[in-house]
Order: sequence, then structure tokens, then C-alpha cells
Amino acid sequence: MNSIRTTIATLATLAAGPVAAAEFDACRTIDENAARLACYDRVAGRADAPAPSPAAAPAAAHSPLPTRTQTKAPETPSGWFAEDKLKPQTFVERWELEPGTKDGVFKIKPYEPVYMLPANWRQKINVNPCSPNPANCAVGGSETARHTEAKFQLSFKTKVWQDVFGSEVDLWAAYTQQSFWQVYDAADSRPFRETNYQPEAWVTVPLKAGPEWLQLRMVNIGIVHQSNGQSDPLSRSWNRAYASFGMGSVDGMSLFIKPWWRVPEDAQKDNNPDISDYAGRIELQAIYPYRSNVFSIRLRNNLKFSSGTPNRTSVNVEWAFPLYGELHGYLQGFYGWADSLQNYNFRNAGVGIGFSLIEWR
Repeated sequence: MNSIRTTIATLATLAAGPVAAAEFDACRTIDENAARLACYDRVAGRADAPAPSPAAAPAAAHSPLPTRTQTKAPETPSGWFAEDKLKPQTFVERWELEPGTKDGVFKIKPYEPVYMLPANWRQKINVNPCSPNPANCAVGGSETARHTEAKFQLSFKTKVWQDVFGSEVDLWAAYTQQSFWQVYDAADSRPFRETNYQPEAWVTVPLKAGPEWLQLRMVNIGIVHQSNGQSDPLSRSWNRAYASFGMGSVDGMSLFIKPWWRVPEDAQKDNNPDISDYAGRIELQAIYPYRSNVFSIRLRNNLKFSSGTPNRTSVNVEWAFPLYGELHGYLQGFYGWADSLQNYNFRNAGVGIGFSLIEWR
């Protein structure tokens, strides 16, 4: 080792010239290795660098490679009740209720379920859709559709103003469309029996009140229009102002309480003056995710308890279960009134099965 260093020093001396040669000779007289190397670096014009620890280098050179242990992957249930592959959004994330969850404006977000039910069966056919307005009575068997049809729903929301006037309040808009398709009625060219259109807008006020097991997290105050886009006598529509109280639990359950007030219309132009007595004045909805499944129940009531109008409640239940990736199977059941606007005052029951395309919990 000393002979190599001497050779290097000699070559450096020859290349450096007479002035540097004397300095290299001075470095050669230093006994300590680190100091001598630092002297050579200084004469050669190299920046000073800390000398490596003599004890550290051998330890690193002779340290054994770490042993990699093989761990068995935990077993998880498969099938309908398998664990989520991706962590679902929380209630706060879904509605962007805290500063860290805000996601800007004009981005499409899930709202109501998005589904396609190739098989949607209803118990009864409303052959005479009629309302108290004489202009809206289709007497004479105008609806002769089949009991089994296809049904699908599209729904999305987007934020149009975040932190309104510097507050934590957000302004949202949404659109939901529900269609009933007589796809199995080849004799009548497979018509769409009815389509209900529902645009709406609301402001979301973030809150945090109550116990963690079921905490009030927001109040939505909004307006909504719903119509079926048809002409008389089958035209149906109404406008409402509502408040929706949204609560979330620690286990992922969401609960919504949504009362509304129908905006009055001119009696001669009102297609369905008694729609609130059938379609209801309040809605309660509970959504519960269990692993990769989503269960939902929705109740509507007309809030009539001591009048000549009977109290009426409608029930809608839904189950989305995993099939492949983001594709879910979808099962829906209904009993009551207003399964569609045209049948708002017609009691019916039905069940449908198909596919859900967007995770909407």
C-alpha cells in the first residue's frame, strides 16, 4: 500500500512542476494517513472531504445481508362479502365538508345511484293515469305496457361555487334522469314508457354536532324541479324547496332526513295538485356499506295523521354487491306510491335486478 501511494505521489510531483514538488515532499513526511491524504488533496487543488471512519468501512464491508422473511398474506373472505380493495370515501370526503377534502369546482361526482336494470318487474299496470285536473286524465286504457321492462338511472352532481363569499358553504348542482324502457315490447317498437328529469341546486352548510356514533355533519338547502317531459294528459311535474340533514356514523352509515315544501302552482295548470298526498312531504334514507356491499332503504311519508287524507308511506330498498372491479350487481325493490311521476297516485310493487356502475355510498 505504501509503495502505491509513493508511486502516485511521484507521478503527481512530476506533473505539478517545481513549486508543487516541494509541497508534495512536505506531505510525504506526514506519518498519519488521514492528514497525509488531506495534504495531498490540498496541493492537488481538490476540495477537502471528510475522511471515512476506519471502523465504519470494514463493518459495512463485512455486514451480512438482511434476512428477508416470507410472511403469509392474510386470508380475506371472497365473494359478495369480501373486504374492499380500495378504501371507500367517508361521509366527510363524499360531501367535501372539511378544508382538506375540498376538490374545487366543475368536477363530476356521484350523486344518486347510477344503474341499469335489464329486468324490472311491476305488479300492476296503470291503464288510466289520471289526476284531479281533468286535463290530465288519460281515460280509456292509454297505457297497455308490459309488466316487465328495463329501467335505468343516471345521476351526477358538481360543485359550482366553493367557499361562498369566503365561508365554508358550497353551492352544488345536480341532474338525475330515470327512464322506463319497454324493451321487450317488440310489437310497439320498444318505446320508452316514461322518463323523469330532475335538475336541482343547493347549498351545503358543514356542521359537526352530536355524538360520534351518529353526528350531524351538514345541512343542504335547495330547490328541485321534476317532470316527465310529456304533454297533456300524461304531463306531470312539480317544484320543491327542501332542507336535507345529513348524518354520518363511525362505521360508515349515512342517514338523511329531508323534508320539503311544494311550490304552489296555478290550479288550471297544475298537472298533479294532490301529488304531495301520495309522493310525500318528507323522506328518510339510510345507507350502510358492509365491506364491498352497499345497502340502502328510503322511506317517504305524506305527514297526514289526523285529516281526511290517509297516511301513506312508500318504501324503496337497494342492494349493490360486487361483481368485477367497479362493476356491482344491483337489486331494487319498491312498494307504495310514485314509483314514477305518471303513476304518482297509483299504488304498486315491483322488483328489479341489474348492474350498478358508480360507487355511490
